[in-house]
Amino acid sequence: MSYTFNLIDVPWIPCVTGTGEQIEVGLRDLLINAHNLKAISCETPLMTAAIMPMTLALLHRVFGPHDETVWERLWSAGRFPAEPLEAYFAQWYDRFELFHPERPFYQARDNRVQPKSIIHLVHSIGNTGTLFTHVSDDNPVRLSPAEAARSLITAQTFRTAGLSGLDEKFTDSPFTRGVLFWAHGRSVFQTLVMNLIPYPSSLIPIRTVASDAPMWEQEDPFDLREYPRGYLDYLTWPSNRICLIPTEDQSGIYVEMMTIAPGLTLAADVMSPQKRYTRKTDKGGNVTWTFLYFNTDKALWRDYHNLVTLDTDGVKPPAIIDWLTQLSLDGMLDDAQAAQLMAIGMLADQAKPIFYRQEHMPLPTAVLRNIYDNRNIAEAVSQAEQVAEKVRFSLNVLADQVLMRGGERAPDSDDRKKLVQQWDVLSLYWAQLEPMFWSFVGALSEGRQDALDIWRNILTDAAHDALAAAVHMSGTHAAALRGQVDAQRRLKYGLKQIFDNKEPSK
Repeated sequence: MSYTFNLIDVPWIPCVTGTGEQIEVGLRDLLINAHNLKAISCETPLMTAAIMPMTLALLHRVFGPHDETVWERLWSAGRFPAEPLEAYFAQWYDRFELFHPERPFYQARDNRVQPKSIIHLVHSIGNTGTLFTHVSDDNPVRLSPAEAARSLITAQTFRTAGLSGLDEKFTDSPFTRGVLFWAHGRSVFQTLVMNLIPYPSSLIPIRTVASDAPMWEQEDPFDLREYPRGYLDYLTWPSNRICLIPTEDQSGIYVEMMTIAPGLTLAADVMSPQKRYTRKTDKGGNVTWTFLYFNTDKALWRDYHNLVTLDTDGVKPPAIIDWLTQLSLDGMLDDAQAAQLMAIGMLADQAKPIFYRQEHMPLPTAVLRNIYDNRNIAEAVSQAEQVAEKVRFSLNVLADQVLMRGGERAPDSDDRKKLVQQWDVLSLYWAQLEPMFWSFVGALSEGRQDALDIWRNILTDAAHDALAAAVHMSGTHAAALRGQVDAQRRLKYGLKQIFDNKEPSK
């Protein structure tokens, strides 16, 4: 029996309209009506992020743009012209068929493996535990074609490495590790066009050959190679050989089984345009570039100064930063069209996902225009880190007195560490700072000369609030009271050291 579910026509991408309504659309409606849609909004941040590379590859194929002039023409139109999209969809219509008998979209059969439950499209299943779901092979699930399509694309984009039962292993998909950065506009149209960096371009660090094309256009997407043929090949890189097995009952078509095997392995030195890299040099002088990960103990805003910077010898920001900076300097983006920086990604321990996260950070055009001199933002982050160290020192002073209980013997360092961790007031400090940091960035973008003075007051208040919370938990016995006085004195002195021995302005 033949089944049909064409991703061009049939609704499968969840979106939010300009009026806040939740709808599903196919690729045609997503692009032709992109100006009327507020955002793509799938079940998880990873699913939402997985739609972006595939859609950008399609748009690059249709519209280029090959330079800034062509990009500006597309941006100024305010919507995607329907005619070139319809021509492209007509040319490649069969390749977007999810259940095509020969070339199913984003899929490939592999006779070496046996069918298994569709739950193995989710990387938290099988040998990696049940972090995100509690279904298993013994308690199978069935997905609608729309759900299967979203899961398929997410797996090709984010599935982690691991054993396969074959000689070769599964390898990470290109976007699996690290934080991915995209521009986010006020509509799906703005979001997509902002991320449509002219290609080929020096901003995209991927070598290009004439045969570069998205996976669905390639005659053999699994032709053995480690390096993509170009950016379009990279955006649709097939790390897995997945094949959905549809079936049907009185309720309609559904997917309960599939096959999956390793696909192509991407060379380790391929750099992603969507990631922020830092240069590392070992003792032998060997240079490597490491990308930014989400951190359970460190909020992403604390790396903001290393994001809103241009390419240097030590830091390579996401390509979108260089591109939006260029647009801002050329006057193609004004304050009313300011983008946000959308960060999406997953933190995994080997093949086991720990969490995934999506964050939006302001990206004022004034900050981009002054990106050559972001010293104030860097100084603000540095001051926050320095103040945190002074708070930590004062907490240790307090903890020592609490543990000594009036004695003279210094407490065990592990006991001190556990007590400070139990108070957990540094988390309070950082959480209190984040919304105020964005206010500070806004003040800088407005040209406020007193922005750093205001930030200094914010840091001072946050530091005292954090210590006060620990003081509250330390008790009222004599040793604790002595520790409170000493800790407060040490913190006050430490803050004066940071701020040039001057009292913060009021």
